[in-house]
Order: sequence, then C-alpha cells, then structure tokens
Amino acid sequence: MAAWRPRLITIHNLTFLLFLLHSATSVGGVSDEDDRSVLLVFMAGVTGDPKGALAGWGSPNVCWTGVACDAATRRVVKLILSEQMLSAEVSPAHGNLSHLKSLDLSENNFAGSVPPEFGNLSNLKFLDMSWNTLARMVLPELGNLSRLSCLDLSENFFVGAVPPQLGKLTQLEELSLSGNQLEGSIPGELTRIRSLVYLNIGENNLSGRIPAAMFCNLSALGYFDVSSNSLDGEIPIRVDCPLHNLEFLVLWSNKLHGGIPHSLSNSTKLRWLLLMDNFLAGELPSDDMFSGMRSLEFLHLSVNFFTSQRNTTSLEPFFASLTNCTSLKELRVARNDLVGTIPPIIVRLSPGLMHLHLEFNKIFGPIPTNLSYLANLTVLNLSSNLLNCSIPQEITGMRQLELIDLSDNMLSGDI
Repeated sequence: MAAWRPRLITIHNLTFLLFLLHSATSVGGVSDEDDRSVLLVFMAGVTGDPKGALAGWGSPNVCWTGVACDAATRRVVKLILSEQMLSAEVSPAHGNLSHLKSLDLSENNFAGSVPPEFGNLSNLKFLDMSWNTLARMVLPELGNLSRLSCLDLSENFFVGAVPPQLGKLTQLEELSLSGNQLEGSIPGELTRIRSLVYLNIGENNLSGRIPAAMFCNLSALGYFDVSSNSLDGEIPIRVDCPLHNLEFLVLWSNKLHGGIPHSLSNSTKLRWLLLMDNFLAGELPSDDMFSGMRSLEFLHLSVNFFTSQRNTTSLEPFFASLTNCTSLKELRVARNDLVGTIPPIIVRLSPGLMHLHLEFNKIFGPIPTNLSYLANLTVLNLSSNLLNCSIPQEITGMRQLELIDLSDNMLSGDI
C-alpha cells in the first residue's frame, strides 16, 4: 500500500464549499445537490484517510462509497463510514442531511464534540459514533431525534451528566453511553423509554441509586449494564415487575448493598448475572432462585459479603439450587464470608462448567474425590481457605485443567 499523503485543501476551495452549503440551506427547496455540498464540506474537514475511504468522492452522483441514497428522491439516507480510521472533527454540516436515517461513524478518530446541529436530523433512526475520541457534553439536542431507535456514543471521552432529554426518545431500543466519563445520577427520565431493549451506561463515574422505576417501566429490557460506576442502594427488582425478557444483568464494581432480590427468579432467560465487587450481603440464594434459569452461563458473585444459608456451615442449598442451570460455564463466589464444606452435590453442576472460583473464603474439610466428575473444568481455584486432608488423586485425571490453585490451605500430598 502506498504511503498515505494528507489531502490539501486551499482556503479558496474551502470557502467555495462553505458557500455551497450556505446556498443549500438558504433556499426553500433542497435536492441531492444540497446533500452533495454537505458531504463535500465534510470531506474537506477530514485530515486523515489512510484507507482511502473518500478517494472516490466528488463525482456528480452523490451515492459514493459509504453513502446510500433513496432510489426515488436521490437524497442521502445513509452515511456508513465505520472502521475507516478517518481523522476529523465532526462537521455541523451533517445536520443539513435532512433525509438521513442512518449515520455510522464508529471506530474512527473523530474528535471534538457532537455539533448541536445533529438535533435537526428529524428522520434519523440509527446513530453510532462509538469508539472515537469525542469529548465535552452529551448533547441535550439529541432528545429531539424522536424517530431514533439506536444511539451509541460508547467508548469516547464525554463528560458531564446523562441528559434527561434522552427520556423523550420514546422509540429508542438501544442506548449505549458506556466507557465515558459521565457523572451524576442516572436520570429518572430514562425510565420513560419503555421500548428500551438494550441499556449500557457502564464504565463511567455515575453515582446515586438505580431509579426505582427502572425495572418496572422497562419491562422489555434484555440487556442492562451499569457496571464500573459508584452506584449505591439496593437492586430495585420487584416481585410485581417481572423481567421475563432479561438475559444480561451486569452490575459489577459498584457500591450496591442488600441481597439478590428473589423476584429475579422470574427472569428465566437470564444468561449473565454479574454482581461481583459490590457490598451485597445476606445468605447465598437457594431453593428455587435459579431453578428455572436453564440458560444461565455466567454467575459471578465474588468480592461481596454473602454467607452460608441460615448461618450454618452448609453450602449444599446453594449448590443444589444451581443443578438445573445446565448451561453454566463460570461460577465465581470468591472473597465472600462462606463457611462450610464443599458438598458432594457440587458434581451435579453443569457438565459444561469451565471455571470454578471459591478462593478466599472459610471453606474447610476435604476436597470431594468426585470433584473430578466436572471433567470440563479448565480453571479450579480453591486457594486461601481452610481445606485439609490429602489432595485427591482423582484430580490428576481432569485432563482439561489449565490452572489449578490449592495454595494457602492445610492440604497434604502431591498433584
């Protein structure tokens, strides 16, 4: 590939392009030529195009690479330039693409802020500007995009609050603001977006509580992620608001307290339950909490303050509650306040179980010899407990094991 050479735009040419844009927005009628002028202004501001994504732009036919036009009107309806390594500041001119329905500039090097002119894109349904270096505030004007079904601004450098105006996007199905530097609380206005299926605002600096109405109003949720923030309070899932569609509940690394709501047992489609690194406490779930969750793959409860059931030394009720979870791949309950022995029923866990983490608890007694029945385990960590007796030789027959850690116990024998 030839070395990339930056595009040189003279002041005269740039002035002429801006004149075209002004002309397009100053008259009553608009046409595909007006869209062409907008795109030329955008192209003029691009300072890096190492893949040559815009190399063919400029011909009279505006339907260039990455541009889709309506067959009847010839107006631009899609601008898809993801993963092109383009460098530029986002052009306010985009706000004049009045027929635009999809705008995808994700995974590039766009910098600066999202211009307020984006609030004029009344036909926009899909907006993805994730994985760039955009900064400043998330625009309140985005709340004007009443037809929007997907908004993804994740993995940028946005600061400030989550705009409550986003609650006006009543057709929104996917909202991702994760991986930014947003602050403040989760606005209650988001609970008005009853169409939401996917909500990810994890990896920010949010604080306060999860709004009480979040799970009752947003009953269509399939994916909910507020991980790696500073949220506190209890998990507000109520028995009168079943979450039948929930598949992914990702709450790790917050300051949540209380227990795991028993009403979560209604979420029988759940695949990920990731609650590690919080201040959750109380007895480990038992009985029918997980009995209907045959699709559960990842159960992460580590780094909390869970205890054995009824202040006893029996862990059997917890492990028994998981025997119907036939899809379980990872079970992590490390760094809690668990006391007791490893019950024989542990071998009735999913035959597909690959990771078992029980380290940094107060588990005592022998390692069950039949633990080797979990033949697909690749990681077994029982370190930093009070285990004693000899190491069962049956463990040597676990051919899939890649990592085994039995350190800091009172075991004897060799592996």
